[in-house]
Amino acid sequence: MRYPGLKAQEVKDLRFQFGANVLPAERVASGLRIFLAQFTNPLVYILLGVGGISLAIREYRDAGFILLTVVLNSVFGFVQEYKAQKTLTALKRMVQPTAKVIRDGVRQEIVASELVPGDIVFLTVGDRVPADAAVLEAASFFADESFLTGESEPVAKRAGDEVYMGSVISWGTATIRISKIGSATKIGEIAASIKETVQPPTTLQVRLEKYTRTLIAIAVGISILLFIIGSATGVGPAQMFRVSTVLLIAMIPEALLMAVTLILAIAMQKILKRKALIRKLLAVETLGSVTTICTDKTGTLTEGKMRVTEAEFVDRQSGLDVICLCNNISDATEIALWDYLARQENFDPQATYDRSPRILEIPFNSEHKFMAAANCAAASTECSLSVKGAPEVVLAMTELAAEEQAVILKKVEKWGGEGLRVLALARRALAREELDSVAVGSMPTLKFIGLVGLWDPPRQEVKEALRTAREAGIKIKVITGDYRHTAVKIMDHLGLAIGPNGLLEGREIDGLSDEALRSRVTEAVLFTRVMPRHKLRIVNALQSLGEIVAMTGDGVNDAPALKKANIGIVVGTASEVAKETADVILLDSNFKTIVAAVEEGRVVFENIRKAIFYMLANSFSAVMITSGAIIFGWPMPLSVAQILWIHLICDGPQDITLGLEPKEEEILGEGPKRLSEPILDRTRLFLIFSTSFLSAAFALSLFWYFGLRLADMELGRTMALTAATLGSILFIIPSRSFRKPFWRYGNFWKNPWLLAAVAINLTLQIVVTYVPYTRNFLKLAPLGAAHWGLLFLGIAAMIMFIEAVKWWQQKHGLRLRTGRAGSAVV
Repeated sequence: MRYPGLKAQEVKDLRFQFGANVLPAERVASGLRIFLAQFTNPLVYILLGVGGISLAIREYRDAGFILLTVVLNSVFGFVQEYKAQKTLTALKRMVQPTAKVIRDGVRQEIVASELVPGDIVFLTVGDRVPADAAVLEAASFFADESFLTGESEPVAKRAGDEVYMGSVISWGTATIRISKIGSATKIGEIAASIKETVQPPTTLQVRLEKYTRTLIAIAVGISILLFIIGSATGVGPAQMFRVSTVLLIAMIPEALLMAVTLILAIAMQKILKRKALIRKLLAVETLGSVTTICTDKTGTLTEGKMRVTEAEFVDRQSGLDVICLCNNISDATEIALWDYLARQENFDPQATYDRSPRILEIPFNSEHKFMAAANCAAASTECSLSVKGAPEVVLAMTELAAEEQAVILKKVEKWGGEGLRVLALARRALAREELDSVAVGSMPTLKFIGLVGLWDPPRQEVKEALRTAREAGIKIKVITGDYRHTAVKIMDHLGLAIGPNGLLEGREIDGLSDEALRSRVTEAVLFTRVMPRHKLRIVNALQSLGEIVAMTGDGVNDAPALKKANIGIVVGTASEVAKETADVILLDSNFKTIVAAVEEGRVVFENIRKAIFYMLANSFSAVMITSGAIIFGWPMPLSVAQILWIHLICDGPQDITLGLEPKEEEILGEGPKRLSEPILDRTRLFLIFSTSFLSAAFALSLFWYFGLRLADMELGRTMALTAATLGSILFIIPSRSFRKPFWRYGNFWKNPWLLAAVAINLTLQIVVTYVPYTRNFLKLAPLGAAHWGLLFLGIAAMIMFIEAVKWWQQKHGLRLRTGRAGSAVV
């Protein structure tokens, strides 16, 4: 082998000497820094201010409990934020560029950060140069260095030239030797200006932040109003200030934004288990809104494991030579062709390849649809130019008359009708000096050598996945560079019917205006002989019709369409440029995985909606209890410490556990959600208000009966506090599904974290009622069996009220997901 590469021990020594091939990046916040950041919160400042007032008026018990609340809230926030950061960091590490190297004489693919000076690396179209390096060999090699030079045109590189980390290969192939890595590279010298920035907030997070600011304004207004009314009705201003301030804290779900981030991060992990890697948080929420999937055929709908089943040569030896010399063994097609050569008698593909070194290459791309390679023996002045590619393209380069080409194209059509992918082969002998014109795109007339037909069987599971996608209201568009008859046959195998207007070819798209394409793209299911520029027009046409588009691609030329699509999807073997543009990387290149990712996106939206509803349903009961007492001129039913206890026990991990709810079976059948769909519709708003009102009415009734009528204020406050706390804890049960009553909810036992959180909170409430220290601290009275029976009876009645509203909604066909139940709040 010409370049055996470094040996394992050399790599180890060089890595020790030079370190990892990474650029300086922003430091990830430590656990201590995240914990301390929890205290830099306006709500914490307010709580500490209230604690200071409590100390000043010698309410040491309230002051101590306020301090405890601050610490515990900070611990909850730290756990959520730390877990979210760890999850996102771990996922980010999985999205790392790779490099094809030779080590110990073996060609292998490694993570680019593991490169060391002296490594031999192979580059092809779409790759990003992984480190500064010297070019050893080059074939029609051009690199885009615009990020360094500002020049838009790619730069030609020859043996002896330098290439720089971050450059994109726009044409040709090369073998390079790494010279500098990491901070020592040219781009490393200006690393301060290219450090990665913090993950920007998602659309959903922006909406929630705006909504939280509105909620804070409302809560501040209510707190000020309560302070004024309470002070005017005889409650001491100091006491009323502390009560209204603590109520302000209780009304604001300060963990909401972090809870949403954590739910999104957990969803990314779930999707990863289903073989899709999400590169951006935004993609998780957008996936649930996808209405159209534009998918490639090869490797996504098919197995991507091709085999040659037909071969017809004018000259067998020449045909085998073309297949061998015009081959990089870089994808499923070329691997299948090489495997075919290896099975031929009296032909050694490796020996043939080694005898004639390649001195020029025109790589295959979806624009010109052919690959060409010029090979010359070391001492020879004559070279062999080999070409393989799309039959109509290669035939047009040959000396064959139109009638002869038509006969061959009929053979191509016949093979395509059997589902085969057909390649044409051609070659010609050239003098070395003639290769310069070939390098700039001037192809000479070639001799036709033959045809090769490859069969790529459809994936068995894709037929079911296509059916699932259609039932989920998702339109499927298959976009391929293949011959129309080949693609139609594969569609037949998959049960995807192609109607009279269901097929569009690339040349037809070229002849359509944007308006005409919009009218055709709705009916079209299959697009054949498509080029990257067509993909971009298809995406634009669909989006102009209001579709939310997921688009698959793999080549560097697919990047514009991937970027334009709402969700750009690439396979794991895609070019580095395509991967960097994409939102989702398919680890198994399977269409079924795309559908699974869309499903998880819908589950995320539902779980975020459940968590927000539940948080807000718990936010206002204490306010209404206090407001009711002020209106009736009663003593305060809840002390500052008791209000903080309600806030503490109900605004912790239990909120987050709703984000772990498994999918409901009906979610795919309901169709895609709109990006503008409200998180809270009128039904949920009604339930937030009504449950808070009923919870407050129940607590006030208990306070009046036991505290005022029976003249046992401690028991009355205990009953009011316990009613509010139990309601906040147990309202999570009907909040888990708005499609079914909780007793028919199929996932009732499938979220152990939620069940554990409910059990722990119930236990804590019972414990503080009976343990002498906590009972005295919160000024509670022990409750008997009759008291508990009355409390659970009242909570059960409120839960059944929620179920009745859900039933009424379902009965009258008010679909939550379409927003028909009301206008947007968020």
